[in-house]
Amino acid sequence: MYTKIAKALPPKSGRPSINAPSCYGAAAQKPFLWRVPVTGERPMRFNADLPAGLMIDSTSGIISGQIECEGEYSITVRAENSHGADEKNVRLEIGRNKVCRTPLLGWTSWNAFRQHVSHKNITETARLLVETGLADHGFQYVNIDSGWQGVYGGEHDAITASPAFPDMKATVDVIHSYGLKAGIYSTPMQKAWGDTEAPGCTRGALDPRFNNTYFGIGSRRAEKENVAQWCDWGFDYLKYDWSPTDRYNAEFMKDALEASPRDFAFCVTIGAAWGDREYWAENCTSWRACRDSADNWQNVLSRFDNNHARWQSVARPGHYFDLDMLELGEQWSGACRLTPDEQVLAFTIRAIFPSPIQISCDLAKLTDFDLALLTNDEVLAVNQDALSAPARCVDEHKRGDGAGLMHTKLYEKPLSDGSVVLALFNLGEVDADIPLPPLDGRRARDLWAREDMSEWPDALTLPPHTVRLMKLG
Repeated sequence: MYTKIAKALPPKSGRPSINAPSCYGAAAQKPFLWRVPVTGERPMRFNADLPAGLMIDSTSGIISGQIECEGEYSITVRAENSHGADEKNVRLEIGRNKVCRTPLLGWTSWNAFRQHVSHKNITETARLLVETGLADHGFQYVNIDSGWQGVYGGEHDAITASPAFPDMKATVDVIHSYGLKAGIYSTPMQKAWGDTEAPGCTRGALDPRFNNTYFGIGSRRAEKENVAQWCDWGFDYLKYDWSPTDRYNAEFMKDALEASPRDFAFCVTIGAAWGDREYWAENCTSWRACRDSADNWQNVLSRFDNNHARWQSVARPGHYFDLDMLELGEQWSGACRLTPDEQVLAFTIRAIFPSPIQISCDLAKLTDFDLALLTNDEVLAVNQDALSAPARCVDEHKRGDGAGLMHTKLYEKPLSDGSVVLALFNLGEVDADIPLPPLDGRRARDLWAREDMSEWPDALTLPPHTVRLMKLG
C-alpha cells in the first residue's frame, strides 16, 4: 500500500479530545439532540455553558432539550477524565434550514443490508457506532434506506412499517438513547426503488405531468400523512429518492417537513436538475446528481467528472452536493473490491469537496484498516470545517490511454483557520510526478499519516490510483 495511514487509536482510551465542528445547527422550537463527539477513556464527566432550554448529560455528553428563539449562541463544551481535560467553543446556529451546518456524518443501511434491513440490524448498528468509537469521531446518523416499508394504513393513513420493524418507534427510541439521530427513506413515486412493492408518498391515478419519472408519481399527495407518521416515530432525516428529481415534487415534501414538530435533514436523490441548483442549495441539506456508488475503480473515477465539479460552486454551509455512500467495508455482496489505496482515495474526495460521509457496511465486521480510515480526526476535520469551501482543481495533466494513461490532479481547499489543504491524485495507470507549490515558510503536515513533514520536495511521485493529503499552515 502506498498511502501511509496512521493506526486507529483504541476506542475510549487516553485523555479527552472533543472532535466537534466549530458550528452546529438546529431549528428553534423543535427537539434538539446532539451527542458531542469526544474520544477518550471513560468514565468521563461533561459540562457546558448552554442557552436556556438545553441541558447536557454529565456522563454521556448528550445535549438535549429545545431552544425557543432563533439566533446564534456561543457555547463551551468541556470533558474531563483521569488523564486530563479538553474544551471547545461551538457556535450554535438556530433557525430555518440550519441542520447539518457541516456535512452529515453517519451510516446508512443500503450497501450493508439492502432490502433485508430490520429492527435487529439497525439497533445493533446504533450500538456498534458507539462501541467502536465511531460516534466519538462525529458519526451521528443511523439512516434506514429502502426496504422498511409495509402498506398504507394506521392512524395517519400513511406507509406502515414492514414486519421486520414490529415497533418502529421502539427502533428509533433505541437510536436516540445513544444520542444518535435516526433517518428514513421514501419517494414521491408510487413505488420505491430497492423494493418495487413498497409504496411511496403519492397515490391514486398517475399524474400525466410526470410520465418520464421512474415508477410514476400519483395525483393524490400523501406527504403530510407520511411526515406525521415519521414524526410520531421520531425521525430526524429523510432521504427522498426519484428521478428526474424536480423542485415541484420536492416542494410538497419540504413544506410538510418544515411544518412538522421535528427538525429534519432533507436529502434528495438521484437526478437533481442543474436548472434548479439554487433551489437545492437553499432548501436541501444535500442533493445528488450522480449514479449510485459502487466498489469498482471506474465508479470512483466518475466522482471527478465535470458535472460534479460544477455542483461544488453552488454548495454552501448546510447545503452540500452528495457523492453518495462510502464504498468501503464488508457489504451485502461481500468484502470491498477496491484496493486499500483506492478506498483512501474514495474517502479523500468526500473529505475535500466536501460531501456528506455515510458509512454503509456491516459494522460488526470492521477491520483495523476500516477503523483507521474512518476515525482519522484530522481528515474528518477537513470535511467538517465550518467554512465549507469546496476544493478547487488548480493543476491537471492527462495524456495517453489504456495501460499507459497518465492522469494527475492537484486540488486546493481553504480552511477556516487560514490554512490550506492540498490533495494530490494519481488517477492514471502509470507512476506520475505531481509538482508542489512553494511552502513559503508554512508548516506541512501529512493528514493521513498524522505526522509533520520534515522535507518539502519540488514534486511527489505517486503510483496509480493513489492520493496524498497535506495541510499547509
